[in-house]
Parts: sequence; structure tokens; C-alpha cells
Amino acid sequence: MRTLKDALNVGVAIHSRLVMPPMVTEASVGGEISETTLAYYKKMAANKHFDLFIIEHSYVAEDGKASLKQMSLADDEKIVGHKKLVAAIKSVRPDAAVFLQLNHAGIKTRGDMIGKDPMGPSVRPWDKMCRAMTFDDMARVKADFVTAGLRAKAAGYDGAELHVAHGYLLNQFLSPLTNFRTDDYGKDRMKYPLEVFLAMKEALGDFPLAVRIGGIETIEGGTTVDDGVRAAKAFDKAGAALLDMTGGMTGYNRPGHKEAGWFKDLSRAVKDETAAPVLVTGGITTYEEAEQLLAEGAADLFGIGRAFLKDPDWETDKL
Repeated sequence: MRTLKDALNVGVAIHSRLVMPPMVTEASVGGEISETTLAYYKKMAANKHFDLFIIEHSYVAEDGKASLKQMSLADDEKIVGHKKLVAAIKSVRPDAAVFLQLNHAGIKTRGDMIGKDPMGPSVRPWDKMCRAMTFDDMARVKADFVTAGLRAKAAGYDGAELHVAHGYLLNQFLSPLTNFRTDDYGKDRMKYPLEVFLAMKEALGDFPLAVRIGGIETIEGGTTVDDGVRAAKAFDKAGAALLDMTGGMTGYNRPGHKEAGWFKDLSRAVKDETAAPVLVTGGITTYEEAEQLLAEGAADLFGIGRAFLKDPDWETDKL
């Protein structure tokens, strides 16, 4: 019988199906890792239910920051702080796996924050304050992701996660709600996110690379479960260590759904079609709910987000 304590491989060995998913703390100062950040993750790492900790998104370029207090890995000087963060977690849990999520905000930033107009796959008809990316822009951002991945590896992380969800740049290419291009990158909305992933894989070698996929949207004309499965299959074939399934442009919530694992229709469909371990998040608040989702075959791994954020000692009485 499978249990939440099974051994799994996400590019590195872990021994729990429970995962701390990336959750923004907004504790960075100028992109640097703060003492507040170090103390927070050290506290969370003490909960032995979790063997995999996916650290909140770091921006890969200055024009890709999502907020003023977001963590950065956009230059070599930031490696030192990330080394401290990995060391803080490993001082409490040397056996844990620590991945870092890497991201570019695209049009989900502000011009006053980055000093220029935000850029995305297309100009949105209702938003004249952004511009469509040129091929040169796309080549530069792809290189930024590769370099940030190499920095994450140098900082001592056990792996990285590419953010293709929640309305950020790579998700903007994936979604028909924001990608109106008429070139090959519009005809095949997976083309650019997959190119970035493959470039990172080539540069990182055997360093595990997960991907968070915004596979479903709640607005008419957005991505569907079938779209999410197609995207997951492409990343799986490309060598993803982990498929982290969630919402797209409409975010990590799902209106009208309050059940545990509210993206489980997506994660189950992906699990049926792929080989890499599948992670689902959304509304899982108890150990028993995660066990039930496992029994249903909803996913291989289960992210405990808001409940864990609210209580760092989440369910430790069951250890």
C-alpha cells in the first residue's frame, strides 16, 4: 500500500510525498536574502513531514521582477545570499531537498518599478503600457534563465523549478488569453517556454529541473485540462524532474472549488500521460486529505501551502 512516506525520485531522492510549495514572503531587501528570510525558512524546514522545499520565485532579470521585495538571482553577487539560505535550511534538515523557483514577470510587473515598459508575448489590446517581445528580447531572457539556473546550482540548491504558471512571462506565452502572436511562437504557444527549458537543461546537465505549469484557466478561452496535459507531456519528454500542476493566468485559486486538491482533475490527467512525478497543490489542509488524494491517484506529491504558512508546526503530532 502506498503511503505519504514513500521514497520518490525528483532528480534527487526524497522520502515524503508532502512538499512545501513556493510561497512569496516579500521579505527581500533590494533582491538580497534577508535575515528575516533565513529565519523563516529555517523554521519551516524543521517540520519533518516535508522532504522537498521549493523556495519562492527569484527573478532572473531586473526587468522581470514581480515586486520590490522579491528575491533576485539576476546577478552573480546574489549567489552569496542564496548560499546562506541553502545552508540555513540544511543546518536543520541536511537530508532535505531544496529547489529554487526561477521566474520572469513579463507584463505582470510595473513600468515604474523596472524603469521601462513591461514586455510580454504580445501587446494586449486593452493595455498600451506594455510591448511585444522581439526575437532579441526572447534570446536575452532565455539566456537570463540559463544563467540564473547556473547560479542556483553554484549556490548549492538541489534543483530548480521553472515558473510557467500564475500569469508570469512563460505562462503568458502558454496562454491564449495573452499570446496573440502570429509567428511560430503564437501558432505553437509551447514553443518559447519549451525552448527556455531545453536551454536550461543543456546548460545544467544532471542538475534537476522541475517545471510549474499553469495548465488550466477559469476564463472562457483560456487553457483547458487538455492544454495542460499537452504542455506537461512536452516538458516530461524534455526531461522535467517534476511536473508541478496549478492554475495559469487566473492564478493559484479556482473559483467555485473549495475541495482539497482543487486542481486534481488536471494533475490526475497529467499523471495518466507522463512519467515524471506529478505535484498538485490547492486547498489541502490536513494530512488525511493528502492521504485521500493519494488513494484517489490524484498525484504523486502534494503541496501544503497556506495551511503550512499559517502553522509551521502543521500536523507534527502525526510524526
